[in-house]
Amino acid sequence: MTRVRRLLSRKVSVEAMLEFLLWAGLVHVLIGLAWSFIHFETVERVEDGLRPLIPAGPEVAAFGLTTLLWPYMAIASALCGS
Repeated sequence: MTRVRRLLSRKVSVEAMLEFLLWAGLVHVLIGLAWSFIHFETVERVEDGLRPLIPAGPEVAAFGLTTLLWPYMAIASALCGS
């Protein structure tokens, strides 16, 4: 417990926190892009669901959603077996 308190008591600048979040976000997006390219059938299924809601550009919206939400889609496809 003292290790956790010592770790949490360290002072960290706002710039360091923002830099960490930007690097983590970049890694998340890069993995999401790779996952979207590999699982293009998932992008097509999302696109079919978005087509009635977004008549102009459902392809881009589906690719963006699949790229950003890749962890949830990976878990859902593993649980549902699709």
